[in-house]
Amino acid sequence: MKLKNFSKIYLTKDAENYPLTKKILKKISYAEKHYVFPGDLHFKPHLEPALITESKKNLFLTVRKENFIEKCPGTPAHLCCNYFVAKNILGCPADCSYCYLQAYINLKAVTIFVNTDDFLNDFGKKAAGGKFRIGTGEFSDSFFLDDLLNINKELIKICSSTESFLELKTKSAEVKDILGLEHKGRTVIAWSIAPEEIIKTEEKGSASLGERIIAAAKCAEAGYPVALHFDPLIYFPLWQKAYASLVENIFSVLPPKKVIWVSLGALRFHPHLKAVLYERFPDSKILFGEFIRGDDGKFRYLKYIRAEMFEKITGILRRFDKNMRIYLCMESPELWKSVFGREPKKIKNLNLIFG
Repeated sequence: MKLKNFSKIYLTKDAENYPLTKKILKKISYAEKHYVFPGDLHFKPHLEPALITESKKNLFLTVRKENFIEKCPGTPAHLCCNYFVAKNILGCPADCSYCYLQAYINLKAVTIFVNTDDFLNDFGKKAAGGKFRIGTGEFSDSFFLDDLLNINKELIKICSSTESFLELKTKSAEVKDILGLEHKGRTVIAWSIAPEEIIKTEEKGSASLGERIIAAAKCAEAGYPVALHFDPLIYFPLWQKAYASLVENIFSVLPPKKVIWVSLGALRFHPHLKAVLYERFPDSKILFGEFIRGDDGKFRYLKYIRAEMFEKITGILRRFDKNMRIYLCMESPELWKSVFGREPKKIKNLNLIFG
């Protein structure tokens, strides 16, 4: 991610003397600097799309006192994959049309918690406390700002001596800094994957499909387990052909046996996101399908459409590895039974995820 994209840096007084703050202010010395109180940057994202656009150009440096690691809240009436979310950044400098953060984070800047030692301490305690899956890519991209934070190396080192998995999830291809690290197979490098036509139109500021696949192959060659997240799956004319071609492209470069897990998640969105998406991405086509409001309050494709997509893409993936570990993200027990014939806890090779 190009640092010149940031034009303003907001910071709180308690963040001023942290080493990470000083490093960022030196690296982005051309940006305007403003001291603020935390509440000064709050807004209601579903009412002000223009501020969401503006927030991509701003950084907010502040201190988080506690709760860096939290259980993924999941969604009501849907099965959760026992994931833990590490929060050291809130917001992402890339700009995907469907990004749920547009209806969730209410800050006028990409927020970095600069008390890195506190974050690493919390992360280390959690990772050492059991067999967990902990990821930094839920509230931001795990790599886009790592040239500023340089924190992935520390997280990889911590997890290498535990039984937990660190998952670094990204749409980037900048992995060169981690290739030579001693990870002992406890860090999973994960890519959000979509057909190139979706990446070009809906995932602004992210790496191309080809760049992501090459980066994934490099990580696999360096011994890292690799994960793939087909999420969100987009239903559009000729989607089957597009996703079949996508899978073939991936496994022409990346050995299927290097993939530790694959998630499938159909497009879903909070009601507030619809108006934001139409205003911020007027050329987007992803909302042209037929949606219904689910038990969790989010809009989703009709069940038969989701089931068809999950079944077809699972079939395509298993042509390359019949034992590939595939799971559904935030789906109901009914959909699991429709696609796989049973719920995840009764699928043997998903014990690693659903325990």
